[in-house]
Amino acid sequence: MKMDDLEFRKRALENPHDTDADFVAATASSASRQQLVQELKALDSKLKEIVQSVPIPTGLAQRLKSREPKATAAKTPTVFSRYYALVASLIIAVGVTLSVGLQSANPSAADLKFHDDVLNHVYREAPRYRSDLEDVSWQQINQVVAEAGGHLREDERIKTLHIKFANDCNIVPATRGAHIVLEGTKGSVSVIIINNSPVTTKFDVNDPRFAGKIIPLGVGNLIIVGEKEEPLETYEALITDAFEWVI
Repeated sequence: MKMDDLEFRKRALENPHDTDADFVAATASSASRQQLVQELKALDSKLKEIVQSVPIPTGLAQRLKSREPKATAAKTPTVFSRYYALVASLIIAVGVTLSVGLQSANPSAADLKFHDDVLNHVYREAPRYRSDLEDVSWQQINQVVAEAGGHLREDERIKTLHIKFANDCNIVPATRGAHIVLEGTKGSVSVIIINNSPVTTKFDVNDPRFAGKIIPLGVGNLIIVGEKEEPLETYEALITDAFEWVI
């Protein structure tokens, strides 16, 4: 019997990797069906990546399971239903992680978006700097900072740091920014200065790998992001003491 579209979509959503002969034949019978299966397989792969990339807090699965209503009949979960349950758990986990750093600041939706933009920028730029790079000259550092509308006063404490990267950045469209990277105790530390104030309240940056701060600084923002357990307060104090706006 020929499989109708309703049945096909139901089967595809339950398991796009189904190898039963009737499902394979139904998929081959239509270009649109083939496209649907390909898209669902791609989604399946993406969900697997998400599951593998975000650590689930210890005991979360058991806590969620304890709140499930008692089932009246046994039901075998599909591949997709298992992944959706895991993704739901991950969303809760990420929300808990973010709330630890953001709850006290009460950031707006725009602040939260900027939080994500900052992390995306740091991840995107990370391949450009390595620990074996030579130190950037003080002149080059201040040239980049000047293009963002600021100036770093000479400070021997900053000069002793291994500063290996200094370039402009475009976290905020149509706004000049400076991105400086120094070698911290746990890895690279990004110091970003923006001559704009997308954020008016100081709050933390947090994800499974990085920790940091977004700090109102005069007419702009100072952003410091490093690996977990990096003593960011030290760098914050150094930069805020030596920095001034010259716009």
